Amino acid sequence: MNDEESVSVAVVHSLRFLEDGSVVFTEGDLSWLKARGYGDLRQDGLWGFSPVETLYLVKNGRALVYRSGEKLEFNDLLTLFIQKDPNVWRDYVIYMDLRKRRYVVKEGFGPKLRFRVFERGEYLEKPAKYLIIPLYEGESIAVEELLQLLRSCRAMNKEAVVAVLDRRNEVVYYNASLADLRNK
Repeated sequence: MNDEESVSVAVVHSLRFLEDGSVVFTEGDLSWLKARGYGDLRQDGLWGFSPVETLYLVKNGRALVYRSGEKLEFNDLLTLFIQKDPNVWRDYVIYMDLRKRRYVVKEGFGPKLRFRVFERGEYLEKPAKYLIIPLYEGESIAVEELLQLLRSCRAMNKEAVVAVLDRRNEVVYYNASLADLRNK
């Protein structure tokens, strides 16, 4: 049981599903969510949550999501999110696995560098250490594309981690880096 689950009385937060498919905070202890790395401030001043954060909070009984006054269950949300992004399930399973390992996980830089992951205990103190490159088992990626992703990670001073979701919904992580083997 991790720290998030060991709280004696679980605070359940209310979130609202907007017509554009985004999810925002409406009621609860926003400081609890912020301290644990959930959500981000949107341009409109509302506190918003990514699809994977929303699914994780709902699945773990930390949030209830409403759309036009009607409560949405986990499967309802998953169906809505998949309509916009067919990789939501893959990303959710990776996100969930990293959270269970007690990492703070934030949105990354697009679908290929999907998540920024902070070293344990360093959220809000240091920048993210890792960038996650998600793949399904058996999915191909061109060497040139992988090299470009690794160069991007290096340029941002982050370690690249390839997260592969297998057929059993288990995640296997691989450290990936560029090596310079030239004689100097």
